[in-house]
Amino acid sequence: MRKPIVLLAVVLLTWPLAGCWNRTELNELGITSATGMDRKNGKWIVTYQVVVPSAMWSGSGGGASTTSQSTIHVFSAEGKTIRDAVGNSYRKFTRRLYFPHTDVLVVGKEAAEYGVSEIMDLYLRNFDARETGLVTVTDGLASDILRQFVPPERLPGDALGKILMQETNQSGMIPSVRVFDVAQSLYSDAKAIGVPEIVLQNAAGDKGRDTMSSMDAFKPSSKPARLMLKRIAAFKGDRLVGWLDEREGYGLSWMRNDIKNTFIPFPCPGAKSEAEQSTIQIRSARTRIAPSKQGDRLVMRIRVKVRGDLVESSCRGDYASPSLIESLERPIEQEILKAIEAGWQASLRLGLDLPGFADRVHRKYPNDWRRWKNDWDERLRRIQLDVKAYASIRNIGLSQQPIRSDGRHP
Repeated sequence: MRKPIVLLAVVLLTWPLAGCWNRTELNELGITSATGMDRKNGKWIVTYQVVVPSAMWSGSGGGASTTSQSTIHVFSAEGKTIRDAVGNSYRKFTRRLYFPHTDVLVVGKEAAEYGVSEIMDLYLRNFDARETGLVTVTDGLASDILRQFVPPERLPGDALGKILMQETNQSGMIPSVRVFDVAQSLYSDAKAIGVPEIVLQNAAGDKGRDTMSSMDAFKPSSKPARLMLKRIAAFKGDRLVGWLDEREGYGLSWMRNDIKNTFIPFPCPGAKSEAEQSTIQIRSARTRIAPSKQGDRLVMRIRVKVRGDLVESSCRGDYASPSLIESLERPIEQEILKAIEAGWQASLRLGLDLPGFADRVHRKYPNDWRRWKNDWDERLRRIQLDVKAYASIRNIGLSQQPIRSDGRHP
C-alpha cells in the first residue's frame, strides 16, 4: 500500500514540470544583429539593431520580402553604466533582447577615447554576449552607423561582418578584430592593438545619409553613400590614441602575419614610365619574427615568404624565361619591405607596440623582461629591424608575352 502512495506523490509533484513550462517564443525575442556603444555627457548610450523577422521573408514561397517595411528596428538607451543602459532599453522596447546573434560591435569615437575596458568586462561576464563578435570603431557616433543599410544585404549587421571578413581574407590591409582580441590585448605585454574604422562615405550630403537609413537604399542601382572601411584605430591599453592609414595598416598586417590573400601591384624591372606595372595575387604568405640581443639593444629578425600568381602584367620580355620571372620577384619583395617600414614608422610615431614585439621578447628572454618592461616604450624606439622578404611567382597564366595596345604580341 505504501509503494503506490509514494509513486502517486512523485507523479503529482512532477506534473507541473511536464511540457515546455519555461519556453520563450520567437515572437517574444528581439534578436540583435549589431550593437553600438557611445559616450555622451558622462553617460553610456547603447544602440541596438534589432531584426524584424516579418520583413525578412514573404509569407509564401520563402523569397525575400518585397514590402517597404524595414528589416531592422534601431533604437538607443542610455545609463550611468552599460548594463544600466541595457535595463533602461526595456522602457521603450516590447521584446526581450537576445544577443547571441550579434555579429558586430561598433564603438563611437568618444567611447573609444574614454576607454573600452567596461565594454570588454561586460562581454566577458555575460554568457549571452559573444566574445567572437567583430569590433569596429567610427570617428563619429556608433548609432549613426547602425542606422545605415548596406545593399544588397538586408541585415546591416550581417553585412558589416561580411565586409570585415572579406577585407581580411581578400586584402589584409584592414584585418578584422574580435571582441576577444581586444580583451586579450589589455592583458598582453604590448598592450596595443589596431581596430578597423568604419565610415559612411557620403557623396551626396545629408540627403545621401538619409537615403541609406531607409529602405530607399535598395531602389537605385548606384548608391549616393556607402559604409566602408577606411583606417586603423590604434589603442594603447583600452583607449584610442591615434590612427593609421591604409598603407601603414597594411605594413602592420605583414608584421602580425595577418596576410592571407592580397594583391600587390609593382613596377616592371627597368620601367620607363608609371604605366609599366604588374600585379601578383598572393596565395600563400607567412611572416616569422625572432628577437635577438646585440648588447643592450634588441634586434627583431623578420622573414616574410610569399607565393602567388601573376594576374596582370605590362612588362616586356619572354615570360617563359626563368631570369625574367626572377627579375619580377625582386620588386615584389621591395613592395613588401616598404609596407613593413611604413607600418613600423607609424607604430613609432604613436609610441605603440602594435606589432606585438613585447610578447615575443617576454617569451624568449623572461629574465630580461622583468627589467625591460618598466621602460618598454623607450626601449621600443631603439629596436632595430632586420627584414627580408622572399617572393615566388608560381603561375603566369596562359600568355607567355605581354599584349600590346594594338592587340598583338611584341
